[in-house]
Amino acid sequence: VGFVTPGFIMSMYALLRSSQTLPTEEQIEESLSGNLCRCTGYRPIVDAFRVFSKTNDALYTNISSQSLKDGEFVCPSTGKPCSCRQKTASDTDTCGESVTCGKSYKPVSYSEIHGSTYTEKEFIFPPELLLRKLNPLCLNGFGGLKWYRPLQLQHVLDLKAKYPDAKLLVGNSEVGIEVRLKRMNYPVLISVMHVPELNALSVKDDGLEIGAAVRLTELMNTLRKVVMERAEHETSSCKAYIEQLKWFAGTQIKNVGSVGGNICTASPISDLNPLWMASGAKFQIIDCKGNIRMTPAEEFFLGYRKVDLARDEILLSVFLPWTRPFEYVKEFKQAHRREDDIAIVNAGMRVYLEEKGEEWVVSDASIVYGGVAPLSLSARKTKEFIIGKNWSQELLQGALKILQTDVIIKEGAPGGMVEFR
Repeated sequence: VGFVTPGFIMSMYALLRSSQTLPTEEQIEESLSGNLCRCTGYRPIVDAFRVFSKTNDALYTNISSQSLKDGEFVCPSTGKPCSCRQKTASDTDTCGESVTCGKSYKPVSYSEIHGSTYTEKEFIFPPELLLRKLNPLCLNGFGGLKWYRPLQLQHVLDLKAKYPDAKLLVGNSEVGIEVRLKRMNYPVLISVMHVPELNALSVKDDGLEIGAAVRLTELMNTLRKVVMERAEHETSSCKAYIEQLKWFAGTQIKNVGSVGGNICTASPISDLNPLWMASGAKFQIIDCKGNIRMTPAEEFFLGYRKVDLARDEILLSVFLPWTRPFEYVKEFKQAHRREDDIAIVNAGMRVYLEEKGEEWVVSDASIVYGGVAPLSLSARKTKEFIIGKNWSQELLQGALKILQTDVIIKEGAPGGMVEFR
């Protein structure tokens, strides 16, 4: 079987175990996006897992649903018609007691925490760890390494004042690579994963406030909820983030990677930083004395992996404003592989149109590229060129010519593929 197939199985098990209802095909494909395999085309694996989804099982067999007799259904176990009177997954969204091919099956409650209530043993997250009370920690490692786990913002600020060069981390998805593969040394590490103020995620009248330690999966789920609940014209930027996060990384990485970690890493090929800049986001920064300042995302990135943070400051939160009527935000990413790959070039773009007479005029705009410079690059000349002009195909063609003077990649630039980029 190898070691790849168990990974697929565990990803699917995690999805089914955490879902209240049968997953959709899109959810299945998304949950498997973090699993890489050299031996298959993925399709047979996805088809196998579709048995659990909200689809008509007859679509994946040689049996047409139209040819089934009354009372017959396609058995999800065999893919053949049977008369067990069990509806297919597509016919019901509930998980009540069922009988498939004569075998009784009663699903367990997915919301139950106390493990002793299960009649059959399952691999679940240990309930005692969910119920355990968190305490601040200080661990000492080899070579004088110190690792802290504060539970309050003030404790984080006190530690930052004591250790100005300490590295803050949440999911360790970036720092772990730096330490293990790049041999970088951080004598003091501060885990801010459990600090409530950094995990705040609130929907406000004028936008969305996102704590720096909020995980990317949580952000994605909140954005999807916002898109469903708020006026369509307010959520153009939210839709762009959802689409970009879909290809950002696999589920496993998004479950632990944080918003603030991705921002402060300041990678020139970050998928999200061009969008923060283009959508007019603002970063809330706090110093060790509790003083707070706001800075536009467009002014936060100063150079290659260099940001506008003093040694005694940390990123507290991000504010993402709602878009206005006739304001549109769009994402872009070009990579070697669609899923689970870093970008070659990416971008975030925004345009705000106003109606004047019978014409639509560009009132405001922002165009930001990643992967073309040591930092996310704002195409300022192109922005100035299109503002105040009528929105038309001719304007866009003219903007492309100006863009060539905005984005210049020199021969031999890091990352290669200069002509392609």
